Amino acid sequence: MAEKHAISAHYVAKSLPLSLIEKRNELALMTKRRNALIFGRPQGQMMIVFSFGVVVLYDFDAKHGARVLKQLVKYGEEPLATPKTEEYAVVVDPASKISVEFDGVVIDDVDSDLVYVVAEVLAQSVAIEYVEEKVGGIVGRFEKVTAGLERGGKIRMRDAEVLKTIGAGRSITQYVISQLSLLDKPDSTWEDKDVETTFVAMRKMFELEDRFKALEFRLNFIQDTSELVLDLIQNRRAVRMELAIIYLFVIDIVLVLYEMFWK
Repeated sequence: MAEKHAISAHYVAKSLPLSLIEKRNELALMTKRRNALIFGRPQGQMMIVFSFGVVVLYDFDAKHGARVLKQLVKYGEEPLATPKTEEYAVVVDPASKISVEFDGVVIDDVDSDLVYVVAEVLAQSVAIEYVEEKVGGIVGRFEKVTAGLERGGKIRMRDAEVLKTIGAGRSITQYVISQLSLLDKPDSTWEDKDVETTFVAMRKMFELEDRFKALEFRLNFIQDTSELVLDLIQNRRAVRMELAIIYLFVIDIVLVLYEMFWK
């Protein structure tokens, strides 16, 4: 008989300290992965904590899940006031073949490696969703800069605001490259054909490849625009410096003339 289990991914912070969480978590540690900790029981509840700020809960009720998330968010860097969540289902049916559907994945047995690859794709998906929103905001701010350049050849933002926007863009780029590991495959996919097939199908279902390419395009736009704006800011500061020097030079001449002809 088929059994349906809830699985949900929660983006709670920019990053989570795995070593600290390992020491202070109430659930039993099952295993460690390169960028994640898996807590719980092989045939029961599981919690997967990813270093890039996502917690995945398998077979948790709402009340217990909320309590666990509240505890973990305290350890996070730049925690969200309201976590972003993506929900899915794991249907365990010994009589069925493994398949990935729109609203859930069907597996023939509760295997921790299978649950892990489902969790990793969900975690990356909800993290990308958060990054997409952040990148959209940065692109919107840069569009104001380019619109100002088009209309009047001027940057209609203060230097500090422009530099803050550039810093935010580079921070997101670093997060995507160093934390999300979107191009890497879990080690278990090399050892088990079913795990690999499930992983590939999950990535396709959640369109991770296409979303990453779109994100990469927008991040490249941010990078190119950042370099252009930084050059313009430096030029603007150089012009201001030259004008200040000229101004001081003129004042000096006026003072000399005053000494010569009016004293």
